[in-house]
This record gives sequence, structure tokens and C-alpha cells, in this order.
Amino acid sequence: MNKKTWILLTILVVIIGGFFYWWLSQPIEIEEPEEKSQPPTLFAKEDYKIEEREDGKYIVVEKVGLTAKVPEGWDIKIEGDDIPEPEYWVNLSSPDAEVKDIPIKGCGISVITGIETKNIEEIKDNIRILQEYPDIKPEEISYIYKDYILEVVKINNYQALKWIAPEKPTIGQGLGVNIPVDDEKLISLNTRFLPDYKERCSLIWEEFLKNIVIE
Repeated sequence: MNKKTWILLTILVVIIGGFFYWWLSQPIEIEEPEEKSQPPTLFAKEDYKIEEREDGKYIVVEKVGLTAKVPEGWDIKIEGDDIPEPEYWVNLSSPDAEVKDIPIKGCGISVITGIETKNIEEIKDNIRILQEYPDIKPEEISYIYKDYILEVVKINNYQALKWIAPEKPTIGQGLGVNIPVDDEKLISLNTRFLPDYKERCSLIWEEFLKNIVIE
């Protein structure tokens, strides 16, 4: 399985929350989806612009109105391929980052944008459920979120679904936010806190989110 397929499957696992609604204690009526959700269609390489400004570098994706400030000194890689069609994302990494199949050192952030329909509906449903039932357990929303932490947050005045995966001793903890821009366009911002890097990377991640602009 190639890298692009792994990325798409990872995104699908992250944003498919709400695919099956198994309510264990809340008397909420939920309809099961009629068909399996599909991975997002990501944007092409030319849709991701890197702008040099007086205060640093920025990732700009006009299709979703996104402007994201790159942490100072970080490396920028636009990754993806053109098979069967152009689909790309941006990986940002700290100067000390190191990857051997999986990240083993440093900090990193992924910026993923694309066209969505079904999964955006599910994300919005999850946001609504969390707002209406703040005490609900994530696994009651979807089995995919077992042992996760879910929260509704505001990213530049857009409602977003924040997720935090269970922490693992060797690979650390994955987390991110999924931001429905409208009924079709989705922004996913993801990161991972490796063991021994959590404190430093979490501060950079929070600052990164504060500087997000969506117009």
C-alpha cells in the first residue's frame, strides 16, 4: 500500500466519526448511514501556496480561504501524487524532526484540505451531539472514537471537531481538528506528540491553531 493510500485511510479514520451511532445510555434516535463513506478528494499541488511575509512563512489555500502561519524555522513539504488524479497535502516539521517509517523525533503538523460531502455531514452531526449531550462518551458516538477525547472548539469563528487519540508508549499521541468550511470543503489539521516532545510540541501546536485564518 503506497503512502498516499495510507494518508487517505488515516484521514478517513479521523473524520468518519459518527459512521455508526451506537447509543448505550442516551435515548437518542439516530439513523444509520445508507452507504459506506469514502475518503476525501484532496486538492491539487498548485492549490497550496507558500507565501513569504515580513513575519514569516504562510501556507495559503484559497479554495478553503485558509491561511496558516508556519512555525519559525520549520521545513515545508507539499506531498502527494497525481495518480489517479492530483491529490496533495502539506507536512510541516521542526528542524530536529526525524522519520523512520513513523516519526521518531521532533514535532510535525499536517495541513490537509479537500472536497467532502458525506463525512462533513457526519462531523457536523458529531458537533451537534456533543453540544446537546456534553456528558456523552465518544464511543457512544462511534466505535472509532473508543478511548478518544472529543471536543467542539472554535477555529477562527468556525466550529470544529477536536479529537485526541489514546497515548501510546512508543508512538505518542495523535490529535487534530476537523473544520467543515461549508457543506463540501473540509480542513483537517493534525499533529502527533512523541514521547519526550509533548510539552514543546503542544505549545507550538496551540500557537499554530491561534494563528489560523479562514475567510
